[in-house]
Amino acid sequence: MKDATMTENVLGKIDWLQIVCQNIYWEDLFSQLLQISLDCVSEQLAYLKHEEYDVVYSCGTIKYYTYHDAEQSYQRGTLIMSGQACTMYEWALLASDTSILAFQTLAWRFHQQSLNTDFTFEVKRMDLALDDYNQTPFFSLDLIVGKVKRKQFLSKGRTTKLIDSEFDKQTRAKTQQIGAGGSECLFRFYEKAKELTKGLSGEEAENLFEQAPTVRLEAETRHNTANQLFGTLAYLTKEQELTNLIRGFIQTELTFYSDTSYKKVCRWWSDYLKPTIIPVIHRRFEESSFDSTLNWYQYQGGFAVTQAIYFLVNHGLPIQPKLIGKKEHYVWSPELAEKLIDFVTQHQRMDLIPLIQNKTKNRSIKKIEQSPK
Repeated sequence: MKDATMTENVLGKIDWLQIVCQNIYWEDLFSQLLQISLDCVSEQLAYLKHEEYDVVYSCGTIKYYTYHDAEQSYQRGTLIMSGQACTMYEWALLASDTSILAFQTLAWRFHQQSLNTDFTFEVKRMDLALDDYNQTPFFSLDLIVGKVKRKQFLSKGRTTKLIDSEFDKQTRAKTQQIGAGGSECLFRFYEKAKELTKGLSGEEAENLFEQAPTVRLEAETRHNTANQLFGTLAYLTKEQELTNLIRGFIQTELTFYSDTSYKKVCRWWSDYLKPTIIPVIHRRFEESSFDSTLNWYQYQGGFAVTQAIYFLVNHGLPIQPKLIGKKEHYVWSPELAEKLIDFVTQHQRMDLIPLIQNKTKNRSIKKIEQSPK
């Protein structure tokens, strides 16, 4: 078991925040919500994709896109805080008060403003990150890549993608992605130290590499999920920690197992996610790929033929026995099997996954022999 020191060396942070605001003047957003002096804010002509804004008010990398016209500006604007902006904002607040919980306080201010005024807001995106600063981290990126490749994980049917690029002449830089871009939640595993030192050399690179986290797990959340997490963040007590909230959210969304029986959770994963605060996320039910297949089956596929067979059988007409009833040795195509696995995962029936794998054509999706963790 990992000791407490290792746990303390895993730190959570907000790494991106994008909020659409309504019924607030830009001056009040900076002075009351962000608590940034207006003397520190500059104005520039700018635009934001998918919006008709014409100006941006900035304090360094903290940006609020809106309209130059005061009435339009009051009606709508978008606050964007990149990863760098989030870090700078937290550092600035800690410089004046080392005990402040920067983003918990910010989320609380947003919610209080919405309760006491006409102000409304919607969190479009919030990225949560866990940085492992241990010299020997809880897991390596290669371990995660291997687990995903062998399908020894469950994450509510999410798709996966491996991004592999050159770091230097001797080594590679990899990012393991779990989830689709633009969805409610997308996970990324990558070596943060390599990202920060790419293109640098000499002593500067070595010092930064030693100080940077070894592995980062990033959860990019959007829409309903982001809004509910932001609400939970607003009402954490001082004794509770952002890091533990992030751990709790990840625990409900992603699990790594010893093998594809999905019965034994990897010990290093369990240790990595302790202690936790489990947020309550009420998701709108999204149609799965198998739901789409069922829809096609009902309206465009074989359902009409099946009904015709039942009609003929019920009226005593002869039908070949092989077309009726259960066929024990029937196998599914790998494509259909993947959809079925996604579907049963979404409905918390992971116990059916090995059975589906055993009935897959050519065993393209099959049980993998247990390998060392």
